[in-house]
Amino acid sequence: MAFTTSKNVAQSDNWKASGFLNLYLPSKDGTKRRKLGAIPLKDSKQNELTLREWVEVDPIGRCAIILAKLELEYQSAVPNEGSEFDLS
Repeated sequence: MAFTTSKNVAQSDNWKASGFLNLYLPSKDGTKRRKLGAIPLKDSKQNELTLREWVEVDPIGRCAIILAKLELEYQSAVPNEGSEFDLS
């Protein structure tokens, strides 16, 4: 098993994002928006690089296209009963 050290991280920028798709929801009073999260886009991943470059051509228009195509799904982090390892 390999462990990452500060020396390893300093030699690679693959973990760095070159852009972000930020997600917001409106506040209850309707005057502000609250950040829900962000999706990092890394140039070290070809699909994310392609998406970032495409969005940067027209961020407002292209984010609207992404939003229209977006599918949202909730996934609980609570394991299902019986999903643990069978160690018997």
